[in-house]
Amino acid sequence: MFRNLQVFDARMALGGEREPKNGEPGAPLTAKARRRFWLILAAGAGLLLGLAFLIQSEVVPASQLAARAALSGRIAFAANRGGNIDIYVISANEAGEKRLTTNSAEDSQPHWSPNGQQIAFTSKRDGNAEIYVMNADGTNQIRLTNDPAEDRHPCWSPDGRRIAFVSNRGDNYDIYVMNADGSNQTRLTTDPAEDRQPNWSPDGHRIIFSSNRSGQNSIYVMNVDGSNQTRLTLAATDFQPVWSPDGKQIAYVSSREENTDIYVMNADGSNPTRLTTNWFEDSQPVWSPDGKQIMFTYRRGNDYSIYVMNADGNEQAPVVTSTAAYPYPSWSR
Repeated sequence: MFRNLQVFDARMALGGEREPKNGEPGAPLTAKARRRFWLILAAGAGLLLGLAFLIQSEVVPASQLAARAALSGRIAFAANRGGNIDIYVISANEAGEKRLTTNSAEDSQPHWSPNGQQIAFTSKRDGNAEIYVMNADGTNQIRLTNDPAEDRHPCWSPDGRRIAFVSNRGDNYDIYVMNADGSNQTRLTTDPAEDRQPNWSPDGHRIIFSSNRSGQNSIYVMNVDGSNQTRLTLAATDFQPVWSPDGKQIAYVSSREENTDIYVMNADGSNPTRLTTNWFEDSQPVWSPDGKQIMFTYRRGNDYSIYVMNADGNEQAPVVTSTAAYPYPSWSR
């Protein structure tokens, strides 16, 4: 059927005396030719689909693969890969990302349980932000909070029995705590200012958080029952605190030097040390389970990426790039 591609009426070319025979221009395709045509068409369509998949798939640069190879455990994070923010997981030495949530609403702020078997997260699938929990593979997604207000930023206790979170159900954002099954939801802070970003101490006795009750964002610490709330930082705009696994240090974010960077300090607030000096925003620090590394979010305009560095700030390298949303990374063994 490919030997002659001229388009004309075969009957006119042959004097209009007979129908063209097989093989002549204008003749109908034989059954065999039709089969060949559809096979070729199907093969071409398959090739186009394959090329489209390769174009749209994540191409992991060598630098990211090298950074991932040096990691241990699993990283949960949020990303907008196809027009919706969902939760993904990567593992050390693996190039691919596993998508855990596929809800049409936003799923974000993942946090691993201490045993690595579950992930708590924030979802808007029921119309407003609520706390959910799911298995590490994305199955058995269960809603824990059910309030007309917004509930966000879940954080497991070290023993896995409780979850701290933030809610504005009391007219402003405060720190709450509940059992891991969602029961016994209790308010810990009652200041008229906003209290956010709770994080448990490794021994489970204290919770650090950020608050603007002094007129600027600072880091505070309190007992797990809400008592003895104490301010740790005095510089302008300190937030997103996280304890080191040994409880001796706190990583946090500060803009005290006109740029948003990652800092560490002793658990009592002394010896603040700047770790990143990028011109763009560095935020959302999280310690590796062994305390030797710190992962953080690097934002450049509307481009968000996850980087990792040594606990002293050296050897910064990308792990996940272009999440198109704040990733809120969480690190599990």
